[in-house]
Amino acid sequence: MTFTLHPQLAADFHHLHAFGGCHVLLRRNALIPWYIIIPETGVSELDRLPDQQRQQVQALSDRLARFIRREHGSQRVNVAAIGNLVPQLHLHVIGRSPDDPCWPGVVWGQLPDGPDWSEADVARLANKLVSVLS
Repeated sequence: MTFTLHPQLAADFHHLHAFGGCHVLLRRNALIPWYIIIPETGVSELDRLPDQQRQQVQALSDRLARFIRREHGSQRVNVAAIGNLVPQLHLHVIGRSPDDPCWPGVVWGQLPDGPDWSEADVARLANKLVSVLS
């Protein structure tokens, strides 16, 4: 299967790295640390993944959540697989803190426009992810 990133995800996120058939991306809005995991699959829902691939996605999500807590100082990490607008299976892993602009509410449709991550920050986070998650 050839992996192709959905155009909306490509527009909204920086591609950081691929880990064994899963891609990790960082949302361009730097107001909160919002990452997604995209498994290389043709299915559109998490429960339809083969067991081994679903376990791989879950393990990567757990490691990414720990990374977000350490790297960004997030108090909570929200994880969700919501694919109503973008049909490509993707799992949101979002660092949340009382000082973020959406706290304590949801981020979907509520996050105000903010600055993009700098190229240096994207490169630094990608390098740290590779060293921590590989």
